[in-house]
Amino acid sequence: MKKAAKQKKTAQTQIICLTDSTTMNATHDSCSLYLYPQQADFAITDLPAFVHALQKSGLIAQKIDSQKTLQHYFTGDKYLDYIAYLGCAPAIKFEAGDKNENFCFIKIQQHSSPTLIYNKKQPRAPHCPHCNKPLKNWQDKKTGSNIHCNLCGNTSGIEKFNWRKMAGYAQLFIEITDIFPKEAIPQQALLDKLAAITGTKWQYFYSCQ
Repeated sequence: MKKAAKQKKTAQTQIICLTDSTTMNATHDSCSLYLYPQQADFAITDLPAFVHALQKSGLIAQKIDSQKTLQHYFTGDKYLDYIAYLGCAPAIKFEAGDKNENFCFIKIQQHSSPTLIYNKKQPRAPHCPHCNKPLKNWQDKKTGSNIHCNLCGNTSGIEKFNWRKMAGYAQLFIEITDIFPKEAIPQQALLDKLAAITGTKWQYFYSCQ
């Protein structure tokens, strides 16, 4: 496995949590920050060109394993310019250590159709776009790409609901692993860069599995 860029090793010692993060780790086994287009059915037609643009932007570096088809990449040299870690953040690892522990890397996921990814560890009830009330039993009210709100009687598309940044509905996702909810947020410069590359606006959410 190739090692990540030198900048990442220095970042690991610079961003240290001032309190114990064991409670957070115990609550969430595997958490990620997801970036995704606001247009739910947006898809990449030229994946190599998209990857090249992300590498040129400095968000991602080389592929973790060039022999595999998985779109997994080391973080790029501008990663910390794009992702802001807030307050008490744990030490960031950008490559697997001797014990093969979790580390921060980036996955590019493209599904055949829009897919809902939501926080299964601490699911939040989405708010209906009509009555703005939380729909606690939304899983039972979901039919295809729509959800029926039994509180007001209206049916809306999944993407119309307010998931409060704990779920996202799209065909294309950029997943940044090993980030707990609200531990780090993408800077507007990154969202603008992705919009410039793809021609559509982007947003983000967190999910723990």
